[in-house]
Amino acid sequence: MNPALIIFGIQSVIRLGRVSNNALEQWARDGEAIFPEINKPDFNKLTFLSGFFNKPENKHYVVGPQSPYAEYWDNTAPKRDLTSQDALFTAATKIKAERGGDLSQTLAPAAAILVKQWDKKAGPVSPWAQIILTAGDIALDYVAANPSILGGNGNGEKLIAAYAKNLSELLPDDGQFGVKEGFVQRLTGVFLRAGLSTVNNNPQWVVSESHVTELINATVTPLLAVMPGDVTTQLIWQDVADTLMGPAASAALQTVAKHQTAFLGSDFAPDKAVGAVTRALFLNAAEDGLKDQFTKEGLLGLYTAALGVAAEQPKLFLGDGSKPEDQFAREMFTSLLGVLKTSPPPFDGEVGIALAGTALEVVGANAHRFAGASSPWEQAAADMVQSLTGHLSDALNTNGNIKNVFSKTQLTEFGRIVLTRVAETPRMVLSSKNEAWDGVIVAVASAMKADEKLLLTGDDWLQIASVAAAEAAANPGRLFKLDPNKPNNVLAGELLTVVLKAASKILLEPELSTRNVLYGNTLREAIIVILRSTSGNPQAVQERLSQIEELITKLNEFIASNQSHYGNKEWLRLFRILLSGVLEGQATPVLDLEQANELLKGAI
Repeated sequence: MNPALIIFGIQSVIRLGRVSNNALEQWARDGEAIFPEINKPDFNKLTFLSGFFNKPENKHYVVGPQSPYAEYWDNTAPKRDLTSQDALFTAATKIKAERGGDLSQTLAPAAAILVKQWDKKAGPVSPWAQIILTAGDIALDYVAANPSILGGNGNGEKLIAAYAKNLSELLPDDGQFGVKEGFVQRLTGVFLRAGLSTVNNNPQWVVSESHVTELINATVTPLLAVMPGDVTTQLIWQDVADTLMGPAASAALQTVAKHQTAFLGSDFAPDKAVGAVTRALFLNAAEDGLKDQFTKEGLLGLYTAALGVAAEQPKLFLGDGSKPEDQFAREMFTSLLGVLKTSPPPFDGEVGIALAGTALEVVGANAHRFAGASSPWEQAAADMVQSLTGHLSDALNTNGNIKNVFSKTQLTEFGRIVLTRVAETPRMVLSSKNEAWDGVIVAVASAMKADEKLLLTGDDWLQIASVAAAEAAANPGRLFKLDPNKPNNVLAGELLTVVLKAASKILLEPELSTRNVLYGNTLREAIIVILRSTSGNPQAVQERLSQIEELITKLNEFIASNQSHYGNKEWLRLFRILLSGVLEGQATPVLDLEQANELLKGAI
């Protein structure tokens, strides 16, 4: 299929589509002037084409090693299939238009000739004609905003060439289009629309025609092959296609634009992987149905996240040949969507979908660390999401006040922080059970339950979670180790709970509560100090939890009672000094001004 001819036909249709009715009538008359011979009552396209290209001045277009349209010509006459004849008719129109002078002025008259020939009343429309008419209609929406989109052999032309190549191979030459052909036209048309939109939004995108061709082929052809034969099931497919085609095609092509390095080489693995993920999206949706908005949003959210993984780590979705290429992606959708459907509030909507997408991106990027793990990477991602949503939801429901502390964005970011640290730490990933990383979630969620007075903000909790995950990674199996007999009990969680309860005690003392400094930034830094000081020494924590609570209580009372001398900075400096002594087994001192000043001088 000749891309230059396709582009000419589309540009002609676009020019025709942008004129008023009066101008259209005029250009239709101009079209008749360009080709007076086609208006004869006995006009026969095959006879006309044979006569036109057998003329000495035109024969070089179809005969000879450099002839641009030889693929449509057979010895002394056009080939008999509809596409070849329509391609040659387009070529003849282009030649006549160019000989007519200014091509920009003759595009619309040329289009009037082409459209008239391709009127469905005159007989079946060839794939060639269908491609030009459909693509012209789609491109018309974008040319007004970006006139150069189809000029200079740019990205728009490459997209159309990929679209035309795929569609021409999938449509029957005789023009007898059925339900499947209509389905494939819609699918490829949406890909073209998404591609032109992506070009508009990403002018720096360097389009590779061969990769876009492979991507569309890897996505559309298998969907066409498995399209059901019975009418009832076809209606389900049509519903799925109408709902998901646009967002899916846009996400796929935006992934190509974002990950240009992966798609510009000769390796077509990323194209096949993205195709496999796209097929899995449609197959899962067709099997389960799009019963509600959540199912649609959940599938598309997971799909978008999986595309990025597929672009950078295509082998994760292509496998080793032991399963169909889309099976790995289908299992990914099944496991994660299953978790999302059963997630408790507030994770049964967009927050849960965002967390699942984050898990896919983070765990997929570190999938090499899961070699030898008890679960494959995609199942590990699902397990992590389930742990996150379950424990966090329990904390938010137990401590109803804390629901107001977190925004949806912060809850998603909380998951990203924990998942990133976990996925990057082989010792946490390769544990035979989940306790290596589950303990971090349990610990922080347990502490959230204890913050009934809302002493910490959402951003404070994000920083605490980051430090907790880092300390758990540096010292696995210690402070954050799950108790097999008490799955919701983690020593780090007990420690943080003690800190928060001790911090809250002073609020019950009317005279001192207004002078309290242990909240917000100060409390957050105190928690970070205690996590870093104890993560490698769980025995000291177990033995001295009560002393730690006593230290915080007494220090709060001392600073509040001496407000004119001390503030939050002195609180933290004294806490660092006294905590180390408590962890070493020393008794909590009874502070006075003289002793505190001596300790602070030493700290300085």
